[in-house]
Amino acid sequence: MAVTSFKYATQSDLTNYFNRVNDFSSKRQIFSPVTNSNLHQFHNCGLVEVLFINGNEVTASENADEPNANGEWRYIEGEDVLQYYDDTLTSTTVNNQIFEAGKDFQTFMDQQLVNASMELNNLLDAKYPTPLPKNTQISEAASSGLTIEYDAIVVKATCYICASNLIRSKDPTSEEADYYYSLVTNAELTGITDRLNKGEWKLSFEVDNKDSQGSIRKITQAGTMQLVETAGEYHGEPYDLLRITCTTGGAYGTAKCKVEYYGGDKLFGSETTNNIVSGTLDGWGGLGGVRVRFQGASMTADDQWEIPVVSEARKISNSSTGTINLSRKGKTF
Repeated sequence: MAVTSFKYATQSDLTNYFNRVNDFSSKRQIFSPVTNSNLHQFHNCGLVEVLFINGNEVTASENADEPNANGEWRYIEGEDVLQYYDDTLTSTTVNNQIFEAGKDFQTFMDQQLVNASMELNNLLDAKYPTPLPKNTQISEAASSGLTIEYDAIVVKATCYICASNLIRSKDPTSEEADYYYSLVTNAELTGITDRLNKGEWKLSFEVDNKDSQGSIRKITQAGTMQLVETAGEYHGEPYDLLRITCTTGGAYGTAKCKVEYYGGDKLFGSETTNNIVSGTLDGWGGLGGVRVRFQGASMTADDQWEIPVVSEARKISNSSTGTINLSRKGKTF
């Protein structure tokens, strides 16, 4: 069993992608106790890490010595025997109880998600850091108010691996288990990790050839004018967060904005003002080479947008691979 408790997904996430979670439990019933006075012994019962009686976990810790008080128990690995002490049970009534060994459901499922998360790390290309970092996802909220989280496809892949492992624990040759695992990786290289490794899909923390243009995040908007497009390439800090705020409301030619950008050793430490909204791709000061285009009838004061950008000189971390046709003297190979 892995020592780490790290996992990319929760049990709630797992239920979203695999609704038969409750069909799987680690508990198994143990039978045929032999009673000697008040000590009830189960021989050849298999490993017992947690003991349950009638569905309830025995709260007393496992004893190091032979149990001699009600509720005490121990498992002797060398003899493969479980000992349980209870002076209220006889050799007859002890058989009316349901004794089970295993783990409680939440602990068991958490461990399965840990195992699946570690397996996902193994399937990802060496270009990825492990564990994968959390990042802010697309949201209409200020950057300071965003909660970092794992990408949805990371959560999904973890749940699919976990579902496959759970099914295989009961049916090693299950086609359903194969199906869930094929959603993550397969011979045709169309699974989640296959596409990530090839650079066809991008995780939110990665840098691709479009990140120098930035991505638009609406913070507040009371007017009807929206920031709809960015163009060009950002030349500046390896990372910056550009903030555009309307200072004068109105239509094209009237509306004005200020741009806040990195300066004074902090984000939003510098600004340019009185930038006129024209409706074309405006190249204002402070945008570092990025151009912005607004569309709509009118902007309202304090409407605000943010644009996370990375320098065009920053190394692309998810370049994709592809194929080309080679030719020589007009012949295609």
